[in-house]
Amino acid sequence: MGLGNYVLKRLLLLIPVLLGVSVIVFLLMKITPGDPVTTLLPPEARSPENIRRLEQRLGVGDPLYIQYLSWLENAIQGDLGQSYSTREPVVRMIAISIWPTVQLAIVALAVATLIAIPMGVLGAVYKDTWVDHIGRVFAFLGISMPSFWLGIMVILIFSLFWRGWFGFQLIPSGGYAGPSDGMVTWMRHVLPPGITLGVGYAALTARLTRSSMVEVLNEEFVETARAKGVKEKSVIMIHTFRNSLIPVVTVMGLQIGFLMNGAIVVEQVFQWPGIGLLLYDAVISTDIPLLQGVVLFVAVVFVVSNLVVDVLYAYLDPRIKYE
Repeated sequence: MGLGNYVLKRLLLLIPVLLGVSVIVFLLMKITPGDPVTTLLPPEARSPENIRRLEQRLGVGDPLYIQYLSWLENAIQGDLGQSYSTREPVVRMIAISIWPTVQLAIVALAVATLIAIPMGVLGAVYKDTWVDHIGRVFAFLGISMPSFWLGIMVILIFSLFWRGWFGFQLIPSGGYAGPSDGMVTWMRHVLPPGITLGVGYAALTARLTRSSMVEVLNEEFVETARAKGVKEKSVIMIHTFRNSLIPVVTVMGLQIGFLMNGAIVVEQVFQWPGIGLLLYDAVISTDIPLLQGVVLFVAVVFVVSNLVVDVLYAYLDPRIKYE
């Protein structure tokens, strides 16, 4: 089976997967504590007549399967409903929040890649030396530190304490600035949450890269390349590194979805107006349509990320057959 047919087959398989995801998301939101009717109506307006009228307008009095089919039909047409708290379309609110989160995810992935790949490769090449030990310590600290604690420490040291020490803030204490506000201003705003989000993923990826590299370095084809007189640099970067990337790419592809989840805490700490902060606000305000829309969006990102990772396997390892 060629790559094009394989991609087409996987796209068709996405349909039942996404349908299953939609069912789970819808049912999870229905068992979430809280009553949207009492949330929307102020205490003085909660008369039986007003409650009944609002239930009819929201459709919450219909059978569960009718509610799901109506929601699914609207979702397929790009209508995820209207936010209870802001009265704005959920699709529009998600669209506005995507770009800030994409910026954060790009910086976090860049930080994770720039730190993890060299550290993992060096740890494997210089196994059980001081270089490897430093990588292990970093991985242990990076995985152990909660992102909210690291974010608070970054703000305290480089914003509040820095102003007391030097009379100015090295970074702002929070808020958003886009690339259109100037590269310096944008980097001062995006780097602190981006690095905070990327450190944990860098630690995980570094350990995985090291383990994969150590395994491939013990393969026979590596010894054969060395016996033929291939330079050690070529053995490491061409023969070993590329063949060790498959598990690393798998994890990094999945991390795109996990970055959405991890961004919930980091965006709240830094007041970064992305998908994570939007999801947090939806939970706090019991905004069911917004909560459903954001969770469904994150689930779709996970599914699409898996597809992209599978397609990348063809480039990294031509031996893989698409069947």
